Amino acid sequence: MKPTRPVMHSTTARCPLWTLLSLWISRSLWRSSLLLLCLLSAPAMIQAVEPVSDIRVIAHRDVKVDSLTKMRLRSIFGMRTRTWPEGELIQVFVLTDDDPTHVQFTKEVLRTFPYNLRRIWDRRVYSGTGQSPVVVNSEEEMRDVVSHTENSIGYVRDEWVDASVKILELK
Repeated sequence: MKPTRPVMHSTTARCPLWTLLSLWISRSLWRSSLLLLCLLSAPAMIQAVEPVSDIRVIAHRDVKVDSLTKMRLRSIFGMRTRTWPEGELIQVFVLTDDDPTHVQFTKEVLRTFPYNLRRIWDRRVYSGTGQSPVVVNSEEEMRDVVSHTENSIGYVRDEWVDASVKILELK
């Protein structure tokens, strides 16, 4: 016996106008949904562009630089830039990898992840092309060591900033 095809008794199978109408409705709903999604996500995208951070980049009071671009800052903390514009060696201080301030600093300010930064430092050390920054255990220690070490740079939250260090503006 030959298999038979089922017979369609639907109005959509016989009416091309109904098919076109349902296609138009589904497309317009799709467009409306897409427009609504774009409008609802616009505030989130605007806020995601530049998050407000309570972390400040600090330097020794005698450092001649008042501001840094984010690219220059990434270069300094990535240990690619080793000297200030005047030629003095930069001494970089960082918090431990698992410190919440370090995680926030690397993600929000440097726009990378802590493990990527650690990988960059390790590669420079093991290849013999550079060194890793000096690790400190707390923000209080960071502020104190930056204030007592010439040509140094580090980062702390707002509440740890005082007159003993200079805040560098980020551009």
